[in-house]
Formats: sequence, C-alpha cells, structure tokens
Amino acid sequence: MEQITELAKSEGTVQLIAVPEDWANYGSQFSTFTEKYGIATPVDTPNASSADELTAVKNLKGQKSQPDVIDIGYSFTGKAEAEGLITAYKPSNFESIPDNLKDPDGMWVGAYYGVVQVGTNTNVVEAPKSWNDLLDPKYKGKIALPGDPRKGASSIAAVFAAALANGGSVDNIQPGIDFFEKLAKSGNLVSITSPVSALSTGQAAVVFDWNYNFLGMEKELEKSGITLETTTFEDGVFGNYYAQPVVADSPHPNSARLWADWLTSDEGSELFALGGGIPARYLELKEAGKLSDEALSMLPDAGVISEIEFPTVEQGETASQLIVDQWAQKVASQ
Repeated sequence: MEQITELAKSEGTVQLIAVPEDWANYGSQFSTFTEKYGIATPVDTPNASSADELTAVKNLKGQKSQPDVIDIGYSFTGKAEAEGLITAYKPSNFESIPDNLKDPDGMWVGAYYGVVQVGTNTNVVEAPKSWNDLLDPKYKGKIALPGDPRKGASSIAAVFAAALANGGSVDNIQPGIDFFEKLAKSGNLVSITSPVSALSTGQAAVVFDWNYNFLGMEKELEKSGITLETTTFEDGVFGNYYAQPVVADSPHPNSARLWADWLTSDEGSELFALGGGIPARYLELKEAGKLSDEALSMLPDAGVISEIEFPTVEQGETASQLIVDQWAQKVASQ
C-alpha cells in the first residue's frame, strides 16, 4: 500500500464517472480523499447509468478522460469482465469483505449497498404503504422509477422488489415486470428525468430509489418546500450493491487502486454510512464499534438490513435480460 500510495500521489488524479456528490455521500468521499492524499477526484457525467459507464470506458480508451474506476450495478459486472474492461485488484480489506460482495478473484468489490424505498411528496398525495396501494387510481400519473431498468441498476432493483412482493424471487423477476405493466396500463406510471427533479417539479409524486439517494435529496427538496416521506415496503424488501472495479489499462492505475482501497477502508465506510449507504463491512465495523452513532442512525433499520438477500451475478444477468426482452412491449409502450 505504501508503494501504491506514493505512485498514486505522483499521478495526482483519479478519474471517476457516474457518482454524483449527493449519491451515498460521495461528495464527502471526494473531499476527504483529496485532503488526505492530495489526489483530485474529477467526475465525468455524474448521472450516467451503469450501461453508460461501460460505453464510456470503451469510447474513451487510451484518453486521459477514460475512467480509472467505475461504479456499476452488480448485474453489469459480468459484462464488464467479459468485455475485458476491468482488471483484478484486491483491496487491503479484501478478506474481511463478505463473499457475496466481491468477486473471488478480485475482479470487483462492492463497497456499499442500499435498500429500495418509495419517496412521496406528501404535499401532493398520501404516501402509499404497500405495493398494492400503488394501483389505486389516486396515484394516476404520479408514480415513477428512477430511470430505465434496461440501463440502470436502481430501477432494476425496484422491479426485483416488486417481484418479491408478488410471488417472485431472486430467480424469478417476471412478477415484477408484470406488476409494472399493470401500473403502466392504469396510467399510474410515468417517465421522469431524475427523482429529485420529478419530486421538485411535480413530474411525479411517488418515486422509487435507494434509501441513500433520498437522504441526498432532502436539502434540495426542502428548498422547494417539498415534504418528503420515505417508506420501505414490508412486502418486498430488496437491497443490492454497487461494485467499484478498477478499469483495465486506465490512465491513473495506482490512483485507481488507492481509491478502491479507500472506499472499503474504515474511513470510507463511515462516510458511506453517514450518507445512508450500508458499508460492505457493516457487520464487522458495527460489532467493533467503528461506526459512529450518527452514521448508524442514517442507515435502514437493522431488521430491514437483515432481510436483504443479494442475487448472484448470474441471477442479475438473467433478470436484466428478461427486462430487456419484455420492457418495451409490456411497460414502455403503454
């Protein structure tokens, strides 16, 4: 680590992509990392999807603006590896990261995860309490996914959650697709550009997203006079992680490795937790008293966290392909 750190400092930059400052407290990760190591953390296209990230790695290959590290939904890790876009690196905390949050060969590690929630602008409509409530006509034109599930992991997660609530499983996302087909046919489901924009402008009043993203939206929504209520539906608790693999042949290879190491460190884990992101090493750090009370208070209820069952990468790829095959006809065209 000493050698990597010195070489990273000489590189002076880690080029990032698709991580907004208000996403899981990434803003604090940037500033604290830069203060500690003197390494800049520029972020290109902060709101890009996981699919966009893989495209950027390919299109920018060999350029200084090529990402050094990406932050992708778990179901995109297999594609990234198959296309030779990422390279193996085991951070110093690799052995203490749970097996279901890392590739055994170190091709990627998931530094944090979240739980699917529903955020409601209660100035406009009463907050739903269950998935079945969403079918009520009073939500006509008011419900939205955070993006297109054919491209982004946060929307795939909401479809998975709907599947779990309607007789499906991590092996069977079909009931989730069918549920959103009902929402679309009823006119309750609408398309949006982004959750915070939709809630601020009235484009939608009920939006799915990760728990940590709603925390990041709070200040901006308060400025708009929005009263936000967030709910984790008891029927269909679903959580998942994002992986931070090092890009193959990136412009700043040592800074990339140092950044990956930082995100799973005690300090990086605390910062994720302060932003509502559940650190990969959550159980270890909690038991050791290494997460502050403030950080723990920002996380979902411990009972909710204990219910989370991550799909395997293979299950995620199967689910993603089924969404790609059916979404246009069943949901997007309604």
